[in-house]
Amino acid sequence: MLKRAVHSFLRKSHFWRDAGFDELSELYISNMLRSVALTIFFVFIPFYLYQHGYSPAAILSFYGLFFMVRAVFDITAGFFVARFGPKHSMIVSNIFQIISASLLLTVPQQHWHVALIALPFGIAQSFFFISYHVSFSKIKHTPKAGAELGHMQIFEKIGFMLGPLVGGVVGSVLGAEYIFMTASLLLALSLWPLFMTSEPTKTHQKISFKTLPVEKIKRDIFANACLGIENTLCQNTWPFYVAIFVLSGAVYAQLGLLTALGVLIAIVSAKLIGRVSDTYLARPVMRINLILNALIHCFRPLVSTVPGVLAVNIANEAVTSGYRMPFMKGLYAAADDLPGHRIAYIASLECAGSIVKATVWFILALLATVMSLQTVLILSFFIAAIASLGITKERFAVYNHK
Repeated sequence: MLKRAVHSFLRKSHFWRDAGFDELSELYISNMLRSVALTIFFVFIPFYLYQHGYSPAAILSFYGLFFMVRAVFDITAGFFVARFGPKHSMIVSNIFQIISASLLLTVPQQHWHVALIALPFGIAQSFFFISYHVSFSKIKHTPKAGAELGHMQIFEKIGFMLGPLVGGVVGSVLGAEYIFMTASLLLALSLWPLFMTSEPTKTHQKISFKTLPVEKIKRDIFANACLGIENTLCQNTWPFYVAIFVLSGAVYAQLGLLTALGVLIAIVSAKLIGRVSDTYLARPVMRINLILNALIHCFRPLVSTVPGVLAVNIANEAVTSGYRMPFMKGLYAAADDLPGHRIAYIASLECAGSIVKATVWFILALLATVMSLQTVLILSFFIAAIASLGITKERFAVYNHK
């Protein structure tokens, strides 16, 4: 039923290649279900750990350890995708994601060390993102890649909207531990669409990182690392800051609702930005939104009310769609320009980004031992602003002739 609904909604955009649309629609559905599952608990992790007695330094180091694990397993996942295909990699990802959700579920009883939680979490994300980027970059249609990214964003953002709402209600009514139980069930369900077709890429491939043209892709590596810094700080330090220093009472419900309302704007804007990404306006639109994004990060420390949080969430979601979709189209086009190196290129970008993100989080964790948590979180907003401007250093060839 869900697949038929997706076909009906997007048929006109993919009328020329039904087979390819089968692959895309399954990726759309699976990613939406996974988005619901992850955002059910991802938004709440820092506050949840804080509530259960973890120190600010430990919570921030959790993310550093998470990305340190990813730096190792991004490359491992690249070899796995080459050997078995991206769909099998997504299955491995969900297994480890369920393990990490189970560890979070039992935090009140076991008070696990953050390194133990970070290990399966990092492995899960490495195996997912390598396979996701390889899969989408392979099955997308380059002339309409922006529009297809727009569709992907719509389904992903529907998941991002539903997840915090479900998580907020479950956390407030049943208890925060049940958030992770619900997420585990949805993660298992998200595997179902992936079994509808075969692997989109050739399996049993041999990949080499030694022959990657580093000089050609160094700007891609830098810009993607900046995008990773901006994304991880925005997605994790902002909800943490809001939960502790702005909200009171039913924090889980309020945080979930505020996050979901902000995502509504991204759903509305995704299709438009996707279409713009297929025109000569893509790079100017991306850069304007990156500058606006930097300004929003600088404004975050001034927010002290619920309406202010909502305004920032809405503005942030709008500009994030405005730069992220053109950026990802450029990255996928760059992968097309490296025949035989698609997996190695994507794995290298993810690995380099993970190393940089781990470094930033460990620095914040170290600062949290000598500064107040509020000061450290405010500092993270300014780091995100600088990273946002760093993304403008991209020079994706797909936009150079426009």
